[in-house]
Amino acid sequence: MLDPVDIPSSAGSCCVMNKHSFEIRRFRAADVAAVACLYRRAVRIGAAHAYPRTALIAWATPRQGISFLRNRLLATWTFVATDVAGRVLGFCEVMQNGHVRMLFTDPTATRRGIATALLDRGLAQARATGIRRFDTDASRVSAPVFARAGFRCTGRRMRGVSRARLLSHRMIRRG
Repeated sequence: MLDPVDIPSSAGSCCVMNKHSFEIRRFRAADVAAVACLYRRAVRIGAAHAYPRTALIAWATPRQGISFLRNRLLATWTFVATDVAGRVLGFCEVMQNGHVRMLFTDPTATRRGIATALLDRGLAQARATGIRRFDTDASRVSAPVFARAGFRCTGRRMRGVSRARLLSHRMIRRG
């Protein structure tokens, strides 16, 4: 487990710097291009071992524009992990109803605790507002991260993305 230390940022929000040299902070509008690029890389490269190529291409192709994504991420509890140079390494989006909509790590930055730290931060933000039940539709790649965070699988389903079908794990967590 990480040993985070709260460090106030210049924007007045709280960031977490840990021994793995990444910082967790709130998503900013200026992060949208880096987040969109990371999303495409995480799907096309990071999930390549788990899904067919046609499914990856459909999944990684945005259905809305960059301004839609920016506005959506600003309206939810979205956190990014950045390295010491400011490069986005991962992001997590938690909706106000407790649904974890996205959790992605750059393929070059996996196995460093980034997804776990992002998920912990997003859930803590939601818990601070009284949310005690969380759910997600986890991919084959992210399901183990959610399981380690106390989510349990309640079922699997095939969901359509464009013309492709992707297996997802319906997972929930209380508390």
